[in-house]
Amino acid sequence: MSTTTAPITEPMARLKGAHEHLATKADLVELELRLTQQMAQMESRLTWRMIGAAGVIIAAVGLIVRFL
Repeated sequence: MSTTTAPITEPMARLKGAHEHLATKADLVELELRLTQQMAQMESRLTWRMIGAAGVIIAAVGLIVRFL
């Protein structure tokens, strides 16, 4: 029985060594988590920027209406 496992383990060892650059499931889960966190941060920043821009526009319109 040991003669049948030796030919199988050798190619498996070569495959594991040859594909070290490939991502594992754990790597993909970690990447997804990081991307989700970054997207949430970006969404928060964009929301505050839009609120700020709306405030500036409202203030500008108010000044224009006041002085015309």
